[in-house]
Amino acid sequence: MLLNSTIDGFENIQHQDYYSLEKIINKLTTLYRLYGYHQISTPTFETYDLYVGEDSIPSDDLFKLVNHQGKVLVLKPDATLPVTRMAAMNHPNADEVIKFAYQTNIYRNFSSPEMIKKEITQIGIEYFGNDSPECDGEVIGLAILSLLENGVKDVHIDLGHVGFINYLFEELALSSFEREMLFQYIENKNIDDIACFLKPLDLSAEAKAIIIKLPSLYGEPKAVLKEMKTLCLNENMAGVVEKIAEIYCHLEVMGLASYVSFDLGFTNQMNYYTDINFKGYINNWGEPVISGGRYNNLSEKFGIPRPACGFAIDLMKVIDYMEQENLLPMDTQKNHVIFYGYDDKSAAYDLANNLRAKGEITEVFMIKSDWGYHVISIRENPLYKNAEIYFLSQGKLCIVENDQYISLEAITFESEVN
Repeated sequence: MLLNSTIDGFENIQHQDYYSLEKIINKLTTLYRLYGYHQISTPTFETYDLYVGEDSIPSDDLFKLVNHQGKVLVLKPDATLPVTRMAAMNHPNADEVIKFAYQTNIYRNFSSPEMIKKEITQIGIEYFGNDSPECDGEVIGLAILSLLENGVKDVHIDLGHVGFINYLFEELALSSFEREMLFQYIENKNIDDIACFLKPLDLSAEAKAIIIKLPSLYGEPKAVLKEMKTLCLNENMAGVVEKIAEIYCHLEVMGLASYVSFDLGFTNQMNYYTDINFKGYINNWGEPVISGGRYNNLSEKFGIPRPACGFAIDLMKVIDYMEQENLLPMDTQKNHVIFYGYDDKSAAYDLANNLRAKGEITEVFMIKSDWGYHVISIRENPLYKNAEIYFLSQGKLCIVENDQYISLEAITFESEVN
């Protein structure tokens, strides 16, 4: 007897959570459609070759298998790469503007012991062919609205830019090892470690002072922008300041700027980000529930140079929060359960079909025991917590209310279809 045949890292979604998940997906799909995003889907399996060289996803983190032709396949570990491939294949004109929305599952065989989940349910958007601050602002704005539209008010976006630090390190001609170490220290905001690491490097005092200030480039956007301007050593760094200032202005126009803070010291696991990157948090909830950014070079992998920006939401993390805060949409529609005697089968099915035609959930069962047993069985089953119970026997119909059997001429109701 298989009492426990589940696989670690994969979870079942129970009926109530599935109802909530579907409602949230429908609401978000409608939101994205209103902004012009077209719903698409990509395969569950991808070729292993698609991820060769993408060191942001270690090979050991991929679920691999070999098909009957000997080709190595993987369970899709990322949504952006396949969507970018689809855009390149179906829209070869690099000047086209393309807006896609998707809902999918991705699979990662995380080697880290604290990363337990192997299957992640995502919904997101990808905006191709537009390199403007308005595009970035729309994408970030929709990330915020995705949570607000579902009743989540404690939304917080950390907005960074991978270029600001990269342009600084290029100016200072730092080695790849020096960059990697400094990125780690900056992201962890280890100022003492940064100072110790910089001490033996052949850099000017001004350059070292600028690097030490990088971890403090977070917080209220206008204050951070003012500080950033004082640290620019070249035109590229100044261009970053101008770009994110324009994005922030666009978010002000959308009425969403208050949800955004700047953090120029964080990086993103996905190394294809070339410009802005951001993480979305529900305050006091720990890990980010949204991850996104701009990836202007990724489409070139498929032969079409095209800028792009997008984000993905971890839906089950959002549902966990909404459940804790009693924000989940609940299935409150009543269902009608009709028990019938053998000679009343035809009448019971006619009655059920009439109710279903009016949008009412209706189930029918033959009476096989005493009525009280059937009532108790239904009441004890959580799947029937909203059920109205009826008995049709010898041509007579009754409803169960407060353990009493009340005669009815017909079933009347106010429609409760959601």
